[in-house]
Amino acid sequence: MLSFFRNFTKSRYGLIAVFLFLGLIAIAFAAGDITGIRNSGGGATSSTLATVGGEKISDTDVKDRIDRFIRNLQREGQSVTMAQFLAQGGLDIAIDEMINQAALVEFAKKSGMQVSKKLIDTEIASNPSFAGIDGKFSQQAFEKLLADNRLAPALFRESMMRERFGTWLVNRATIGTDIPNGVVAPYASLLLERRAGVVGMVNTAQMDPGADPDDKTLNAYYVSHRARYLVPQRRIVRYATVMPDQIRAQQTATEAEIADAYKKAGARFAATEKRGVRQLVVLDQATANRIAGEVKGGKALTAAAQAAGLEPSNFEGIQKAELGRQTTAAIADAAFAAAQGGIVGPIKSQLGWHILVVEKIEKVAAKSLDQAREELSTEITQRKTAQALADTRQKIEDGVGDGKNFAELLADAKLTAQVTPALAAGGTDPDNEAYKPDPAMVAIMRGGFAMENPDDDSQIVQISPEGGFAIVKLDRIVPAAPRPLAGIRDKVKGDYLTDKALEKAKAVATAVVAALNKGVPMEKALADAGAKGPAPKPFDFKRQEIAQKENFIKMAFSMQPKTARMLDAPNRDGFYIVYLGTVEPHDASGDAMAMAGMRSALQQQIPAEYAREFIRAIRGDMKVTRNEAAIARLRADLTRQGVR
Repeated sequence: MLSFFRNFTKSRYGLIAVFLFLGLIAIAFAAGDITGIRNSGGGATSSTLATVGGEKISDTDVKDRIDRFIRNLQREGQSVTMAQFLAQGGLDIAIDEMINQAALVEFAKKSGMQVSKKLIDTEIASNPSFAGIDGKFSQQAFEKLLADNRLAPALFRESMMRERFGTWLVNRATIGTDIPNGVVAPYASLLLERRAGVVGMVNTAQMDPGADPDDKTLNAYYVSHRARYLVPQRRIVRYATVMPDQIRAQQTATEAEIADAYKKAGARFAATEKRGVRQLVVLDQATANRIAGEVKGGKALTAAAQAAGLEPSNFEGIQKAELGRQTTAAIADAAFAAAQGGIVGPIKSQLGWHILVVEKIEKVAAKSLDQAREELSTEITQRKTAQALADTRQKIEDGVGDGKNFAELLADAKLTAQVTPALAAGGTDPDNEAYKPDPAMVAIMRGGFAMENPDDDSQIVQISPEGGFAIVKLDRIVPAAPRPLAGIRDKVKGDYLTDKALEKAKAVATAVVAALNKGVPMEKALADAGAKGPAPKPFDFKRQEIAQKENFIKMAFSMQPKTARMLDAPNRDGFYIVYLGTVEPHDASGDAMAMAGMRSALQQQIPAEYAREFIRAIRGDMKVTRNEAAIARLRADLTRQGVR
């Protein structure tokens, strides 16, 4: 679950973005997916987990950020529990990154840095999430979006200020990434290192699992492995859709609208002419005159240009006005005055001397009202449909803002409610593998999982690229719970027997590794241990060749020669056993390609390393105090209750 988060923070931009990720600005505006900011309540009094200079980090702040992080993952369809988050070090990561953010802000202020109100205003105004129907910044959209997420404008601006400090400081700290050959060579040489050995496998399926479990044994196994049979949290959502097709039939273009559009089209449907023109621009007149002479003498413009080390451009089906906009009015006049095959120029412009060849002339007849009717009707209907769709959505959003409930919203819009099955966050049905949600249902469930409880206001969720949307209301939350043993008895029994066979396979694999480390050949070690499975296979690779290889091959490159190790096979299929025979080092200092490749790779990593060291230095300069007792209390509280 946290692998992406951990990897992302290894990059310079990840280190910057983590402030957005964990801070108050953790609202996914760019994706159009809004993360709620909720007030904490019903718990213990807020206590300070850490102090950075004069700034305090409270347990309430940390709970809020963790809650939003998990909810973001759930909206993306990932089944995440608080236990998983804590087990993978999520709490420590959250606190550490919040300390980093606070330290950067304190350092910036201490150093006299300031973020102007004008800069923040400019960034807000350019954010497309705050745009109105006309595509421009809308104060109403800005205030409504923040209000919907219970986020005060002052707090939002504060979070943007903090993010800006972090970006400025970290970006400046990562400038300069020259690496001397003495640093590059050992890493490049490591990639050329060659390792050879042999790999075998102890197969679980070849092991005797023993007798079937009795009822008591099976029940005890089920209880101890209950998490394996957990059905993720599901939700039942009421919704109603508004799609362009529902509106289009009432928005057909009238004869009057078509006639008016034809009248206002100006020269659009008038007779016109399009030409195919090939053009060459030459900087000096002498060369232009020479090439023009060659072309007039029968040489193709492309060939004459290439002989001079130049390349012509081509205008396909261009009208005179457009050619004039891309060149000059004089050039367009001359090109459209010439006959087909005619050569124009050289004609001077600010870019140089133009030579043109008219390769094609296409006469486009005028279109009468009847001939343009279908085209105009389609355009008008599409425009009216888009406007009606936008008006309908705005009316519903206004109703939400006025406090209308789901039933009232549907009644006003004359819509009929539908109800989903109990679905997981990704729109899947754990009880029905055949259920395949369409993209619209995935978006609807994402909206359902964005709500905290059935009392939350209805949400408007876009469900199609053409602007179709759904009104979404959370109906019921079905908590995560294990499936009853009675319904999955055969599966639990199979898992029990597989685990027993896996235990025997592990014992056999352990014996084989011990024998290999004593010098026994792989085939004999497998046979002596009673292992059954595929015959062992040799391997021989350079380190630079293993990126797409199996994990047991990658493991060989972390081993000492003449040693053996075992590795779990996927899906409890058994154990791989790797014996590393030889390690052949290589010196890359004379290999220009290897050195260049490694230097490029290191240059991508160094900015992130500079950033980490810079932040570490700033933390050292700040007075950072952690309250380990309060952190332990928070960990226990999250383990026991979660943050919901």
